[in-house]
Amino acid sequence: MRRRTFSKILVPAVALALIATPAMAAKKKPVKIGLLYALSGLAAVYTKGTVIGHQIAAEEINAAGGVLGGRKIKFVTRDNKLKPGIAVKEFRRMVTRDKVDFVMGVISSGIALAVSQVAKEMKVLFVDTIAQTAALTGEQGHNYVIRTNTNSTVIGRTAALAASRQAWKKYYFIGPDYEWGHRVNADFWDFLRVKKAGVEKLGDLWPKLGERDYSAHITAMLNAKPDAVFSSLWGGDLIAFIKQASAYGFFDKIQYISTGGGDLDLLKPLGDDMPDGVLATYLYAFDTSPVKQAENKEFIAEFKKRAGYLPKSGDIIGYVSTYMLAEAMNKAGSAKSEDIVKAMRGSKFSTILGDIEVRKIDGQATFAYHAGFTYKNPKYPFKRLKDVTRAEGLEVLRTDAEVIKARADYMKKGS
Repeated sequence: MRRRTFSKILVPAVALALIATPAMAAKKKPVKIGLLYALSGLAAVYTKGTVIGHQIAAEEINAAGGVLGGRKIKFVTRDNKLKPGIAVKEFRRMVTRDKVDFVMGVISSGIALAVSQVAKEMKVLFVDTIAQTAALTGEQGHNYVIRTNTNSTVIGRTAALAASRQAWKKYYFIGPDYEWGHRVNADFWDFLRVKKAGVEKLGDLWPKLGERDYSAHITAMLNAKPDAVFSSLWGGDLIAFIKQASAYGFFDKIQYISTGGGDLDLLKPLGDDMPDGVLATYLYAFDTSPVKQAENKEFIAEFKKRAGYLPKSGDIIGYVSTYMLAEAMNKAGSAKSEDIVKAMRGSKFSTILGDIEVRKIDGQATFAYHAGFTYKNPKYPFKRLKDVTRAEGLEVLRTDAEVIKARADYMKKGS
């Protein structure tokens, strides 16, 4: 893989002052970054590629001279086993024992919220890369959390924007019974009602995370006869639902809207079992996302060589996030949490996924998001997306006023 010149992604004035030769980098203390992911169990399919993305970026940066005038990036990686208690314990251990400068991760909104509170307590930066509840940087946001991904509001609102352009009026909802499901389903419904008059909610279903028998849920929705079903099921839950629902002829009778269903995490394992015509959301697609194509092709080639498969949204986020943090450290002239936060908030970054900003008010990155319809493309053994709706981040994120109000409402509930 042709190594990118690191100075290309830096603020020019800072780059000249801080880029070092590889020989200089070898002599200095590394910047230690904690990577906290669920690397075993049902979430591993999502997170292992993210770690590879982090590693590719760090190797490129280190080969170009490192950061902060010659310091290399070194990762300390821990498995939180998809359990909040373990995640909190590992966060503390990485900070106190491993002496990491800051921590990046995690998957699962519940884990992100738990870890974020510890980051606030310890005054150590937590960079959320995968978990997507808007509450993390919204209602429960603070100075020691930044998100280098999209969030549930963006996902729900992008799906609602696409749905509002269709004739569907009657909706049913299904989602996992925890923070993520409740949050994104509400984001979709609230925005849909703004964008389209006369829509009606027929009901909600909240199966437990890890549910394997959806027959009762499928029957209930078929009997209600909605025009469309909005679903925030993900991972193995979504795969199980689609396979079971297909046996009922569900997708021939009802329009299905799936958060994250347009990502390769789901499309590849489902193959031809993914129905045509599903309205599916996604952050990144290797073949359709409007990104910097030359750099994207290089990343795809290197990632595929290491992982053996095409990169997913979480995989490229690992790569992009590492570059963003490297740029922020160089801009700050420091690897200290407070300095990095000041350097990131309100700053713009040029990434493979396009030019984005990390907002000052909440530390939320403004990545664009997409929703398209699945179809069979003979070039691939899995479904692809067409008739894509692209929503720019600022188009579907909560406004500053909405963030302020959400925080005030949250504080009132807690008082």
